[in-house]
Amino acid sequence: MDKQGNLDDKQNNRDNFEQIIDRQLTKLCQLDGATRLIKSKASVKDELQRMHNEVLEVSVGVQNLRQMLEKLKEQNVRCRELSSLIDVLNKRILHQTENVPEEVIQSFQNVNKQICAQAIVSPNILDYTTNSSQSVTRTAQKTPGSVYRNTEKRETLKDCKRTLFNEPDNQICHTVPLITVEEFNKLPKYIIGRQTLDTINSLISAINQTLIAKYTILSLGKAAAQKKGEINLYLQYKKQELDVQEKNEYLYFFTAEDYYEQTKTKLDKTKLNLITALRHCKRLREYRIKNVLNYVIVPH
Repeated sequence: MDKQGNLDDKQNNRDNFEQIIDRQLTKLCQLDGATRLIKSKASVKDELQRMHNEVLEVSVGVQNLRQMLEKLKEQNVRCRELSSLIDVLNKRILHQTENVPEEVIQSFQNVNKQICAQAIVSPNILDYTTNSSQSVTRTAQKTPGSVYRNTEKRETLKDCKRTLFNEPDNQICHTVPLITVEEFNKLPKYIIGRQTLDTINSLISAINQTLIAKYTILSLGKAAAQKKGEINLYLQYKKQELDVQEKNEYLYFFTAEDYYEQTKTKLDKTKLNLITALRHCKRLREYRIKNVLNYVIVPH
């Protein structure tokens, strides 16, 4: 029994000794790793610095991509507005092409015949373009009616163009003048933000297109609007006119609904901020009736 106990003690001592050696070996390995790390701290620092620089470059690249994305969004909005305006113009051109009055065609043909006849009969036309001012005076004295005929032809052409393209003699409504560079530079930064002069003038162009389309429909009258299928818009605009009235002044205005009707885009937060800039520049003023906000054009 004593011998067996001695053997067990020796076995336990051997196991304890091996465990101590294993622990010490583990500590030696850790110390060796720490020693190597301390010795190579310069290279580790350089590697960390390089990784830090790469992360900064990636961060700057991401920021640039975000800015480019914002610009692309703005350009996309402007392209949509231009596309809607082009669609409106295309419809008007097609309508004008299909509905050219017969008297306009006849007048145009008569003008061409008169020009051809005058070119054959009167050789003095070449003298008008090639000779000196004295020879022009002599030609005019020989044909005193030529000035009247030329004026009459120009007026006929102007009337044909006005009838063909539905051009009014006077501007149909007040429009918003574009913002100048000087005015833009005077705008406070908290109003304009990061928007550009082209962006605000693009909005002005869309507003003017909305105004012209709106007051063109109003100028038709009820019967003509009914004939062209615009009676609903005509009645809507007439109701707006009755609501927005001042005693001694006729107001030209538009609403967010009018803007969407013509451009198919909404007055979002960016456009509303730009409208604030237009109010600051005395281009627009607000006229609120109940829950409807009207933007009145300030005449210049």
